[in-house]
Amino acid sequence: MIRIAIIGMCLMLSAPVAHAETDEEKVARCTQQADLVAGLVAQRGRGATAQQAIPAIREAHPDMDPRYIAQAPVLADWIYSLPEEQLGAGVAESFEAACIGYEP
Repeated sequence: MIRIAIIGMCLMLSAPVAHAETDEEKVARCTQQADLVAGLVAQRGRGATAQQAIPAIREAHPDMDPRYIAQAPVLADWIYSLPEEQLGAGVAESFEAACIGYEP
């Protein structure tokens, strides 16, 4: 339950506010953010701290839209707050599905 609330919070923080998002833009945003989540989960699994993981993730995605890469600290806070047993391979996929399905 807490996991879902945190995902919702992340989604609200990352949703564009300047204009209505098209379905294609939403899928692109959610996919890119899910890539960040997957990278952060991998960094945590390797023993990196959140402070080490954030620059590593930014470096790993040099061509990512700056609006989305700017969310790395918020996503890292979420990933590093999860219990280790919740950090399976499906975290990024779950995040992406929740993101795409989210309706404000």
